[in-house]
Amino acid sequence: MREAQDREKNRQGTVRDSRMVVIGCVCSVVLILLITMGSMLVFRENMLRSAQLLEQTDYEQYEAYYVMIVSDHSSAFWQSVYESARKVGKETGAYVEMMGGNLSTGYSREELLKIALASGADGIILEVDESPVTAECLEEAQERGIPVVIVLKDNNLGIRTSFVGVSNYNLGREYGRQVLSITDKEVRKVLVLMNAETQYTSQNIIFSGIQETLDGYTDIQVRAAAVENKGAFDVEESIRKLFMEKTLPDVIICLDEISTSCVYQAVVDYNKVGEIDIIGYYDSESILRAIDRNVVRSTISIDTAEMGQYSVMALDEYRKNGYVSEYFSVDTNLITAENVKEYLGGGGSEKIP
Repeated sequence: MREAQDREKNRQGTVRDSRMVVIGCVCSVVLILLITMGSMLVFRENMLRSAQLLEQTDYEQYEAYYVMIVSDHSSAFWQSVYESARKVGKETGAYVEMMGGNLSTGYSREELLKIALASGADGIILEVDESPVTAECLEEAQERGIPVVIVLKDNNLGIRTSFVGVSNYNLGREYGRQVLSITDKEVRKVLVLMNAETQYTSQNIIFSGIQETLDGYTDIQVRAAAVENKGAFDVEESIRKLFMEKTLPDVIICLDEISTSCVYQAVVDYNKVGEIDIIGYYDSESILRAIDRNVVRSTISIDTAEMGQYSVMALDEYRKNGYVSEYFSVDTNLITAENVKEYLGGGGSEKIP
């Protein structure tokens, strides 16, 4: 009798456990269904919201795609030129890209030029060099009808749509006049730093302008020195080697922004402030501060806003009319201790004739 009762209890316990398992499974299924339905509702709501945002988004459309290719896209000078070109392009319906600025891998100018041609750019703004590869790319651009505007320094390849820059001869003359303006000490040796990585005829024209301005002053000796310019470190090392020489110049003329900054730092590091006068290039914040502290005597600044503006204008005009002026002259400004406060405060300019 007792055994029968025990079997009945076990049977009832088993049934009860089975019911609990079934109820648990049902509850789990219901919970999963609820979670799934909730997720679907949230997903649907997000999709609807995203669709509404997409409908509200005002996409900018451009009529043309221009690329800018320069030796150092991170320099203050070229960033200023690009910013001006980008703003003008936006106003005229052209998208301007600083090619290489957003790439994780470093590419040479020749490689970037090939990428620009392959990407189907409608126009190219180029700081040119005179390598055979560049010449081939310029010829290809010409054959494909892609206008190329050379900026800052012209080349002797003769393959371009237009040139936006300054008169290199007048620039050299102004450098020479700045040397003659140094009257507080005797000037005998003048050193002009030139880029060893290029064969720009423009550098030679600037140097000729300096020589002609100083012609007749037999006590002043002018010579040029090649500076490795593959990067800021190379420039710095080349200039430090110059400062290790026994006989240092009285005046150093710099033809680019990096050389000016490196020479300024070397003069400070080697305790030559007041012994060597620096005539520099461009108006970065550090160069202006150096003039204000009487470490740099003067600098010649190119109007970067005009350079960017004229570059885009030249490409736009060529695309619309099929022709454009071969030369756009950009203003240059002379900055000295007398007017540097105006530039540090965002003031005016003294234009070089």
